[in-house]
Amino acid sequence: MDRIEVDALYDERGDVSRARPLLQGDVFDGVVLPGFTEEPMLVQIVAHPCAMRTGASLTPRITVAPVEPHQKIKGTGWNSNVRLMPLAELTNNGHFAAKFVDVTACPAGLLTRDRRIATLSHQGIYVLQQRLIKHYTRTEMGLEILRSQSAPVLTEAELLWDWLECVLTESETAEDKMLDAETAVFETWMRDGDPSPQQRLRFEIHHTDVRREAQRAAAARAKTRRAQG
Repeated sequence: MDRIEVDALYDERGDVSRARPLLQGDVFDGVVLPGFTEEPMLVQIVAHPCAMRTGASLTPRITVAPVEPHQKIKGTGWNSNVRLMPLAELTNNGHFAAKFVDVTACPAGLLTRDRRIATLSHQGIYVLQQRLIKHYTRTEMGLEILRSQSAPVLTEAELLWDWLECVLTESETAEDKMLDAETAVFETWMRDGDPSPQQRLRFEIHHTDVRREAQRAAAARAKTRRAQG
């Protein structure tokens, strides 16, 4: 299976943007998992981005894996530890790993933006998907296949992130209700038209055009909101 170095694994650690949508691979601290322990713990979302949402809303429960301290996995260890997702240097305290054998459903309300401590890069998400498939099926899937299948939803998540940071002020981004309200505006824009921007994202040849259109729409909305005071 594919290895990934720490610098390529994470998108953000520690100070994670509140405007970034919740995605597969996100790590949260301070979560009390029902049926495990009463002590707060680290967890990682392992559900695919499409499986954790109904439209723009999160499902009531999201599949997560407990994250525990673990020695750093090196070299051939990436091939032999198929029950784990290595999370080297996750925090300043050392190395960790998500445990697939303890995957469970977590109430979505526990996975708050303020508890999120790390997000994976796109490549990191593909590696996580590859390891999940290997764990459950013993079949190894190439990263390029996983990339092609996940590109539409991950690109849409990027567009939403850019949209929120463009339209909302810093103080507004600190409020969940403002983020949720503006996310709904973005979702309406993504689904408007025939074909809609969301439908066009199914084909990578259209990604650049949709990204440009989203940037223009976000800039126009930001200008309108400023004019309205």
